[in-house]
Amino acid sequence: ALDAVRAWRCPAHDTADHPLLTGTPERLHEERAAKELEAALAGAPADVRLRWHTVEGPARRALLAASHEADLLIVGRRHPGQFGHRLGRIAHTLLHHSACPVAVVPDTV
Repeated sequence: ALDAVRAWRCPAHDTADHPLLTGTPERLHEERAAKELEAALAGAPADVRLRWHTVEGPARRALLAASHEADLLIVGRRHPGQFGHRLGRIAHTLLHHSACPVAVVPDTV
């Protein structure tokens, strides 16, 4: 089975009294994260059993927690910056502290 986790955070500057918001800002961010994760998994082969969920909080914390139940953690590499390819903070943390092996892959394969 493939367990996909998408962490999300509600920015502190979001306000519940914005005239275009219906519902709480937290709920809107959670729904957006779920839609992004669902879209990312849309191309998965039909024979792969998928389970997915969103988690509010820092990605590092959510993925480290998930690593205790996983056989392998797969994370994306951030885009190359001004100084070339660099490992992001999340991937760096996971490589050093994950409870399971970690694979870091580019966003295009």
